[in-house]
Amino acid sequence: MSPERLTKLLRYILAYRPDEFGLIPDDEGFVKIKDLHLAISETDGFRGVRRREIETLLEVFAREDFEYRREEGLVRAREVFFEPPLYEESPPRLLYLPVKPRAWIQVSEKGWEQPRPALMTPELELAERLARRRGALLVEVDTVRARNSGAVFLRFIEKLYLTSWLPPEALRGPRVDEKFRARYAPRPKEPPEPEPIVPFRPETELPELPYRKITHGKKKKIPWKEGRKEKKKRGW
Repeated sequence: MSPERLTKLLRYILAYRPDEFGLIPDDEGFVKIKDLHLAISETDGFRGVRRREIETLLEVFAREDFEYRREEGLVRAREVFFEPPLYEESPPRLLYLPVKPRAWIQVSEKGWEQPRPALMTPELELAERLARRRGALLVEVDTVRARNSGAVFLRFIEKLYLTSWLPPEALRGPRVDEKFRARYAPRPKEPPEPEPIVPFRPETELPELPYRKITHGKKKKIPWKEGRKEKKKRGW
């Protein structure tokens, strides 16, 4: 892969249009190198790019354009040409939301109220790419119903929308029946099996100890020592 071509793509993604690739920088402008690699590997002409190639470019060839924190797995452009997410009064009527199947069991009943904002897009093709990355299914979001219930939407550049809360009545996805739960619901942890109780048999399990006479603290008298003591007393 030509370093020039890859640098040009990285600059376009990180400095101009991360939204086209389903990426949302954090408050400091960083994205995860893992997510960046996945987005690049989905792009025509760059599908065979390895993560190591991207890291080498960031550390050797393009250090002036990008800041790469290897230990944290984060990268950002040193200069960006887009604004942070902004309040959107009239989002598209229909948005697509990737949700992992296990999470959908709860989201379908209580709505979206997770710590991470819901990341949505009006473009089905982009939504399908995001779902594949995360191993998620797609849920349709009726923004009119959501806004009527109090949801607030932010727009990031052009193709991505975010919100911190969505009511369940504004979501439409796969039916959560017993079959769905049996396949995706987390299984309860089984308690560990108790260790078997082995009966105690002293006649067979106590080690044989050598015989020792109980003296109750009295020392045994040794004849030759006693004789020496007597000579000392007599002055011999």
